[in-house]
Amino acid sequence: MRAIRKNYIFNAFFWSILSKILNAVFGFVSVPLLLGYFGKANYGILSIATACNGCMHLMDLGVNTGAIKFFSQWAAEGKRDLIQRVSNTNTTFYLIIALINILGFLFLACFGESFFSVSHDEFVNLRSCFYILAFFSAITWVSSAYTQLLTAYKKIAFTMKVNCVTVFLRVILLVVLFTIGMSLTEYFFFWTATLALGIIPYIIKCKWDGLLDSLKPAVYWKDFALVFSFSLSIFALSSFQVLSDQSRAIILSLFALNGADSVAEYRIIAVFPQFIIMLCGSLIPIFLPNASEMLVKSTQDDVQNFVNKWTTRATIFVCVLCFPFIIASNDILGAYVGSEYVHLSKWLQLWSFFLIIQMHCTPAYSFVLAKGKTRALVIATAIATAISIVINIFFCKSIPVGSAIIGQAVNTALLAGVNYTYIYKSYVNLKRLSLFKSFLFPMVLGAMACIISYYIPLPNIELFNNARIDLMLMFGLKAFLWFVLYAFLLLALRVIKISEIREMLNRRG
Repeated sequence: MRAIRKNYIFNAFFWSILSKILNAVFGFVSVPLLLGYFGKANYGILSIATACNGCMHLMDLGVNTGAIKFFSQWAAEGKRDLIQRVSNTNTTFYLIIALINILGFLFLACFGESFFSVSHDEFVNLRSCFYILAFFSAITWVSSAYTQLLTAYKKIAFTMKVNCVTVFLRVILLVVLFTIGMSLTEYFFFWTATLALGIIPYIIKCKWDGLLDSLKPAVYWKDFALVFSFSLSIFALSSFQVLSDQSRAIILSLFALNGADSVAEYRIIAVFPQFIIMLCGSLIPIFLPNASEMLVKSTQDDVQNFVNKWTTRATIFVCVLCFPFIIASNDILGAYVGSEYVHLSKWLQLWSFFLIIQMHCTPAYSFVLAKGKTRALVIATAIATAISIVINIFFCKSIPVGSAIIGQAVNTALLAGVNYTYIYKSYVNLKRLSLFKSFLFPMVLGAMACIISYYIPLPNIELFNNARIDLMLMFGLKAFLWFVLYAFLLLALRVIKISEIREMLNRRG
């Protein structure tokens, strides 16, 4: 059982990270290519269509997390019939959401020209994109029901492999675009189709592994209500988190002395933390099925040991992502946008540090979600969000970008305090001091490696006639030096072992 659990986590983690990196690299490479091919205005049409589609996905209402939590729990309890009923009803739920989605896109296609600041010819293309999104809505929404079931049964690695194939198909689409040419709507049709095609392997996998007896939608709403009521609390929780994230730029645009410049500077440094958050976001779907199962089958000591061990590992992972931006923030900002923005480095350092505090708690947070009690967490998140917004407004005239980062730091600190002082103990009965040590030790070692590497003299890199390339190499050198020191400290103090590293490498496939 423990061997299977380890294999699941390592395998799922590897494929999740690979999928997210491939998506990020594809997005980074494709943006300038598409911008050059279609032109600024038409690329803006694609951006508007995808943004509208993203907004529509808020209608999930948290069911994604709720379904995974309950399916995992019921699988551990052997309630297969209940899973069948609720999963088939989940399909019906997503068909209803898809219908609302379709009506929304058709409304925008018919009456949306006055809503968008585009020309008539540009709206003709945008209308076609809305029709395409409406056409594929039912398929893309229903596929969520199957990915949730696969994730609950610890087959998230399979879904991530499908995502990797989707990226590969989009690379092929990009090659075809530049080889034989396509119109904007033709490209968007095939781009959307690559996502919709994922439903085919999902259905085959569910049937092949015997996860579903029937694909027929059902209406067992009484059983589904348990999932839905919990999901609404997750939706409320995520809504406050989204509000906290999205309000920063809006507040700067409204209250800063120079709103446009302040928002631009904030967006510049946000690129790096958002990439880290994207990578760390893969941990919750991995841990949640395990947590739901363990709460049913395992002892409290097993839960505590699991949370402690994976808190240490999650902290190490986040430290590896964050500390390079702390030790070499000047270099990465200079390489990314130029030396005139190096003054933002202190805010990138502060944000990166509090990301470690924010993201280390993923294993324990998964058990809180699996427990199904979120009221205190929702209230705490709402209060922390409100306080962070007030701080942002209060300081945005004197330290515009800093006000947003300080507000986020206070938000993170408050939620971490509530977790450790109340939620972990009351909800999951975790030993908080033991859990805190599991986080603190690897984080302090990361800080020690950071301090040591700061005082090691390094030669200036001037290998190219391009200052930005030299700065990128300098960033890489400092990050590598820190990583070597950090790895040495972790191994020397036996926080991690060589045998564990070998195990992780052997369990990727």
